Amino acid sequence: MKKIIIILIFSIGFISCSSNDETKIENSDIIGKWNWISTDGGFAFHIHEKPTTGNTFQLSLMKNYVYSIAQNGNEVESGTYELVMKRSIYSGEMERFIICYAKNQQLQNVVINGIIKVYETNKLDISDNNYDGIGSGFVKTE
Repeated sequence: MKKIIIILIFSIGFISCSSNDETKIENSDIIGKWNWISTDGGFAFHIHEKPTTGNTFQLSLMKNYVYSIAQNGNEVESGTYELVMKRSIYSGEMERFIICYAKNQQLQNVVINGIIKVYETNKLDISDNNYDGIGSGFVKTE
């Protein structure tokens, strides 16, 4: 009788376990190539960066959750990215948050981790979700 009870308990425990597979957050609206147009913010909104003539940054986000960044047409960074839901300090609501897992961290003044939003299907913003933080704007090229 004891064996039957133990088997029953293990069976119920095994059936009630859920799989560890997480449903990935939809990324179809962010897939494409995005040219960096500006970074703004900081304490007292003192940061205002724009690409200089002859110095461009392009963020490519692929369907398979891989990204790359090209500076002046040469890839300078690549890796995988993940979309998670985090509470936005701006709206107080749960919003999509992109986390780019970089192989090297050479970017300065371009935000690639933060609350990610698409506007008008061709404009993308990534804000770092920090008080006195910064955010970068991008325009879709493809």
